[in-house]
Amino acid sequence: MSKPRLALVQLAVCAKKAVNLANARSKVLEASKAGANMVVLPECFNSPYGTQYFGQYAEEVNSENPSESIRALSGMAQESGVYLVGGSIPERESGTGDLFNTCTVWGPDGLLLAKHRKVHLFDIDFPGKIVFKESEVLKAGNTLTEFSTPWGRFGIGICYDIRFPEMAMLAARRGCVGMIYPGAFNTTTGPLHWELLLRARAMDNQIFTAACSPARDMNASYHAWGHSTIVDPYARVLATTEEAEDIVYSDLNMDLIDEVRRSVPVYSQRRFDLYPDVAGTGNSNYDGLGYGGGDQEFSYGGASGGGGGQDFSHNFSGGGGWMNSGDGGAGDDSSKSRGGYRNQTLRPVTIKQLVDVPQSTGDMPIHIDGDEVKQVTFIGVVRNITSQSVNVTYSIEDGTSKIDVRMWLNNNTDAMDGDESQNQMLDPAIAKGKYVRVYGDLKFFNNTRHISAHKIRAVTDHNEISYHGLEAIYVHLKKTKGPAPGQKLAGGTAASGSMLTNPYAIGGGGYGGMSGGLGSGMDPARASVLEAIKKAPENTREGVNISVIQKSLAGRFQSNEISDAVEWLINEGHVFTTLDDNHLQATTQ
Repeated sequence: MSKPRLALVQLAVCAKKAVNLANARSKVLEASKAGANMVVLPECFNSPYGTQYFGQYAEEVNSENPSESIRALSGMAQESGVYLVGGSIPERESGTGDLFNTCTVWGPDGLLLAKHRKVHLFDIDFPGKIVFKESEVLKAGNTLTEFSTPWGRFGIGICYDIRFPEMAMLAARRGCVGMIYPGAFNTTTGPLHWELLLRARAMDNQIFTAACSPARDMNASYHAWGHSTIVDPYARVLATTEEAEDIVYSDLNMDLIDEVRRSVPVYSQRRFDLYPDVAGTGNSNYDGLGYGGGDQEFSYGGASGGGGGQDFSHNFSGGGGWMNSGDGGAGDDSSKSRGGYRNQTLRPVTIKQLVDVPQSTGDMPIHIDGDEVKQVTFIGVVRNITSQSVNVTYSIEDGTSKIDVRMWLNNNTDAMDGDESQNQMLDPAIAKGKYVRVYGDLKFFNNTRHISAHKIRAVTDHNEISYHGLEAIYVHLKKTKGPAPGQKLAGGTAASGSMLTNPYAIGGGGYGGMSGGLGSGMDPARASVLEAIKKAPENTREGVNISVIQKSLAGRFQSNEISDAVEWLINEGHVFTTLDDNHLQATTQ
């Protein structure tokens, strides 16, 4: 795996927003020229930090009418070609007027990947030193946020969020390789806890951590600590600086994560029989999880749940666009750890249904046939392919309409822009004039829409095309007209409103009419391993250890047969890994 170069821009911030934005652009471009792939700006980079300034400098974050700072951030990311963690800005929510401390994350093409509102507000009282209460002006955010890159998934926190270890723990357990904190500790809290907290979050979770501060200005009302710092999974400081304006660089060796987890295997040594598992409470609300580092279950129809859910976490790639609340951001498969339990829906649709969806604004979800929809799938013909260094855009038509589908690349290739050979490296069967099935999210940017694809695969059986058309029609009629008189729900996705069992969902056994189901097409070893995983008495939310499966099937299959079966089940979406590569959980029970 390549080593991304992370740059923290410790920016000197003044009272003039235009000056701050221009200075930020200059530093981001400087970092990019120095080889940075990811660049981080500090908390409140466009304004002085203080409750008296938040309302004065606040801007809306939306796609229809981007504000001054949002336009600038999008432009910086696109001009520099980096993944940009845009520090934070005071955000004014449209409609309510509520103020938030908000971080936005941008892809190299200038599209928004994630938005994080500060969850824990900075309310402190050091007698004789500093009193500060963000809650006097700001509202707290209610989501945990992650975003994907070609090198893995990263979690986002803002400043005071770092003091709460649960945020980093949840991100790491969902497969994140690092936590990034735009922050502005002060000259009281900074020398006490800044580096200590960064090293603690890195050590606890065996991930990278980074915190980017504004430069210190002793003439300002708030004196930032500075000392922007990057820490590795061993909790060693890789790079830091003092209090003046500066750029901190470090090349992140992602192999260190596996190395430290093999050396100190705390992930498999936790005792959840003695204390609660924070990551298994099911109470977390995630913003921007398309997943690359976590697992999601999808069910057909428009309501999550049901026995027909399919795991599409493997081989994900996607991203970009203005996101709906809780909706998928950019996905990748850069981490093999797929632990997590967040359900989403997968709705079979025609492209016309997507084109007819009213444009979503801000964090509003999309609706089809009155149902809130998270993920969609459709089949169409590839009419055009445009490759760039970080993504491939397909123009796809299904006979009802046409839409662009964007797939983010999760590998490091040398292909030049416009070179279709880069797309062929993804799947040589995907080409102009060929049918493909798309899984992804509907995204809006300005007055355009596109699909952010988690997966695109070639369609090799033309019966699948007919099947999808029937399924899309059936679900549409079911949602708008109700079931046929006397009809009972049956089949694999009853909870979702579709009576059809999809034999073409990942792991399906090929064309099988109205039947087939999850296990069709399996050989005896694969079917036995899947059944053993489902029925193992040791199976919990953390899954069952593969050694238990090997022991239970030792008399019937060789160890290599069991290992091959597990690999197939993971690749086909029947099984995902949880705590580590040795703990398995079935996507349906």
